[in-house]
Amino acid sequence: MKKPRVLILADFQKPRVRETMAIAERSLHGRASVGRRDLTENVENERTRADFGLVLGGDGAILAAARRVSKAGVPLLGVNLGKLGFLADIGPDELEPALEKLMKRLPKPVERMMLQAEIRRKGRLVRRCAAVNDVVISREAMSRMVEMTLFINGAKVNTYAADGIIFATPVGSTAHSLAAGGPIVAPENNAIVVSPICPHTLTNRPLVVGGSDVIELDTWSRSVSFALTADGQVAVRLRSHDRVIVRRNPWPLRLLKVSSQNFFETLRTKLSWEGSFKHG
Repeated sequence: MKKPRVLILADFQKPRVRETMAIAERSLHGRASVGRRDLTENVENERTRADFGLVLGGDGAILAAARRVSKAGVPLLGVNLGKLGFLADIGPDELEPALEKLMKRLPKPVERMMLQAEIRRKGRLVRRCAAVNDVVISREAMSRMVEMTLFINGAKVNTYAADGIIFATPVGSTAHSLAAGGPIVAPENNAIVVSPICPHTLTNRPLVVGGSDVIELDTWSRSVSFALTADGQVAVRLRSHDRVIVRRNPWPLRLLKVSSQNFFETLRTKLSWEGSFKHG
């Protein structure tokens, strides 16, 4: 019988990663073919085959891993070695029993939408990148506000003067968008959150649009230094009159769930919603 192939994806220079990887490799020894992918390489859309990927680190590691293997359809199990860990399903102490379960039966992955951003300059494609959490257009340090005109499915929505704008997935609604005043959207939804950052006009509020909508942003600021970032990990400098097109990525993030904790339990835990109040 052919052994399953497992990819371990991480920044292998971190001590906690090396310790956790040793546990994983010991548990998988003789039962799976194990490969490694260094997430500091910042590779996107790698052609690879694996039954699943084991991502060691915080949510940032899962974001990098998703951009790397989502096109190949590799489902990911996140092991949280970071702080908040919204995307990681288990902690390091749960790793060995989780691998025991996966070696017996691989559950059906849950799919979470990703975004794809295109930068077009004078009609020519300059860059295309994917994001799990968000695509952000923002001014750089000591720069003035960015001026942008937003279109959805070809219809003009608004012209913004702001520090920037965030396009977030439901998964990313608990990240940068939340800090900018955007809503929390349950991750299974098909939607895009549009959140202006410190808009000059206070009536410019966040929008939630359909996940199948095509969003276009014309940038026309003069003498302003600004850039596009994807998941806070990929950065591209923009020029005045660049057009940014944001839409749903053709390939979703596929996550393996082995724990019983649901999204709302995660919110209560990670955001400390209950505080010190107790019932009874």
